[in-house]
Amino acid sequence: MREMRRLELNARWLGVEEVFLMEAAGAGVARVVSEDYDPDAVTVVCGTGGNGGDGLVAARYLAAEGRDVKVFLVGRREAIRNEGTRLNLKRAERSGLDIEEIKDSDQVPERFEGDVIIDAVLGFGVKGPLREPVKSAVEAINSASEEGAVVVSVDVPTGMDPDTGKVHGSAVEPNVVVSVHDHKVGVVETLSDVILRKVNVGIPPTAEKIVGPGDVVVSGILDRNPKSHKGENGSVLVVGGSHLYVGAPRLTALGALRAGADLVFLLTVEEVPREDPDIIYVPVDGPYVEPSELDVAPWNRIDAVVVGPGLDGTNTRGIVRRVAEEHDGPIVVDADGLRGVSDLDLDERFILTPHPGELAREFDVEVPDDIEGRAEVAAEVASEHGCTVVITGYVDVVASPEGEVRYNVTGSPGMTVGGTGDVLAGVIGAMASVLEDPFEAACVGTFLVGAAGQRAERKKSYGFTATDVAESVPKAMRNPWSARPTGIEHVPED
Repeated sequence: MREMRRLELNARWLGVEEVFLMEAAGAGVARVVSEDYDPDAVTVVCGTGGNGGDGLVAARYLAAEGRDVKVFLVGRREAIRNEGTRLNLKRAERSGLDIEEIKDSDQVPERFEGDVIIDAVLGFGVKGPLREPVKSAVEAINSASEEGAVVVSVDVPTGMDPDTGKVHGSAVEPNVVVSVHDHKVGVVETLSDVILRKVNVGIPPTAEKIVGPGDVVVSGILDRNPKSHKGENGSVLVVGGSHLYVGAPRLTALGALRAGADLVFLLTVEEVPREDPDIIYVPVDGPYVEPSELDVAPWNRIDAVVVGPGLDGTNTRGIVRRVAEEHDGPIVVDADGLRGVSDLDLDERFILTPHPGELAREFDVEVPDDIEGRAEVAAEVASEHGCTVVITGYVDVVASPEGEVRYNVTGSPGMTVGGTGDVLAGVIGAMASVLEDPFEAACVGTFLVGAAGQRAERKKSYGFTATDVAESVPKAMRNPWSARPTGIEHVPED
């Protein structure tokens, strides 16, 4: 489940390591088993992932209570990659528990014995039909249930998709599901006749509210298909620039390139220097871009559009309207593109990136200086107009069309230098070109640019430029953990 993984990773970024979450989860499972069923004999069937680590902790706690505990590890211990699971395997063995490995299906008993069977084989990482020896272990757990044992699944029954509740082939049929942190959607919607219990594992509420490394990881933006071809990893069109502002659209295009877009087109005026061979320039006549000149854009090759940086002139509203007519995908509107945007028919395609002054001007609202007040205004505007809104500032506030709000707490005071907003628009455009959800694209984009600004600051102190920020984006993507949550104290508590 993507959301749970996002929370775990963001909690880790805030200092709550996965091993602590695992300890709390396993202790909570043991508490449910002890208090609700008071069994004499318990069998814990563990997998090699994080779910198995939860089971190993539960086994240790139950054994410490004097119960007869047997533990089976389904898979080879050498296959354990999760650091917490490896650690808790050692702890379980050092505490006197005997761990019996099940390396292939013929080692699986016909049924597991015990008053309670704890299913900790697979959690929310299940993909497709079960393979051996997991499939046989699931059958043995279900056989124990048929003989009267109480089956307790940790977080998700092994074999069930946590998001949809679908089962591909076979799955554990539990009597109880002990949910870690919160009940999973697929479990709630599918298992109406199963007892649901929940354990608090100490994930801080802030981990849900912020944008962090977890958002970058679960977005999949780094999982580029090695067999992909040019253009399959995002094509971005930047519409902007004028004879007065020649740098802004180039910074936006650079941001999109450094954020991984395969192709970046820049539709702009002739005065903008065509010096960067990585940018595909689409020049138009005259001192300003006009709506009629958008005919030359390669619309059939575009995944996302960024419109506005450096876009001077009297008909910016007409340009944004024309972009919306020609392009049915994500549209990032920034800077001068925001002029008159509230009069347009906005929808879920749009990502608006105003600073507080621009938001107040365009939507006739008062934007407070405090982050909680900004969040309320952003959610109101986003919900009313059905689009994503990013209020940039010392903490970026990102609101979805449904009114959900996230806070980006990365960044640097040095990012007040001109042009960083143009880079941000380009990075968000690149994210929107490959991610299905514009809100997710905006969240990930703001985090990466803030993280890149921190990198630029470390390298050049306060003398860094917007170009330095753009050039730091690739390293921020590759190592999002290097970012610091510098604005965390501004995140509202409620």
